[in-house]
Amino acid sequence: MSQAKRLLLLIFLIFSSFNVQAKTLVLVHGFTADGMNWRQSGFTQPLLAAGWKDGGGYGFSPQTMLLPRSLYLKGNVFFSVELPSLMNLQGQESLLARYLEHLYAQRGEAITLIGHSAGGVVARLYTLNPAHKPINGLITIASPHLGTPAANIANLAGNSPLGMMASFVGGEELQNARGLFSDLEEERPVNFLYWMNHQQHPDIHYASIVRDNKSIARPIKFDFIVPPYSQNMNNIWALRNRSGMAKTTEGHGLNGKDGLLAIEILKYIK
Repeated sequence: MSQAKRLLLLIFLIFSSFNVQAKTLVLVHGFTADGMNWRQSGFTQPLLAAGWKDGGGYGFSPQTMLLPRSLYLKGNVFFSVELPSLMNLQGQESLLARYLEHLYAQRGEAITLIGHSAGGVVARLYTLNPAHKPINGLITIASPHLGTPAANIANLAGNSPLGMMASFVGGEELQNARGLFSDLEEERPVNFLYWMNHQQHPDIHYASIVRDNKSIARPIKFDFIVPPYSQNMNNIWALRNRSGMAKTTEGHGLNGKDGLLAIEILKYIK
């Protein structure tokens, strides 16, 4: 092989390797949280240490979409989004779709989604949209894919006389999130999660980070919000045996260990 051909091959391999490795990651927060929660919880610190770049966050206002500060960074970049976390799943997914449409137009590559708690269900709902932009992976953390008894109770309370009075004593969230609580009630044939869990899901990489803390004696380490079986996407009718799974012994909230697990999972997403 001539020296010129060797040089061309080397250039091709370098650029091919760069294109394969570069990833766009979008972080979808959960109920009553926001985009900064990913950073403040310690989740993003392992990503930064592993060479990922923080592209900033998408936000919204009544007038316009608020754009990330660093849309044009090269290489592996993560972005957060701000969603109206008290809104029902479809309302949140609609805004997420606007963000991802804009992001894809700027970066032109498949997007990996990571969602925490209800944000994981919002992200999965987005993947079911036939008009969505290319998604190559979905990682969910402590997400109520099969619903949660906490939503059953909250929805019941929100629709009771006690719930109606809550807005007068600082409990507006209970009232304003009734649509979300209804969507996240435990799966049964007549509700939204049942419909969602029986839809055809795209052929992408799925991974569930599950809080498996039955053997932990300290109450602070328990996930009292979402049962472990509901966090495992393998228990979704349409995703049986299609999701990787990692178990942690943490509480419901995000933490740095989740970031470390995400880095390992991301290695398998192309």
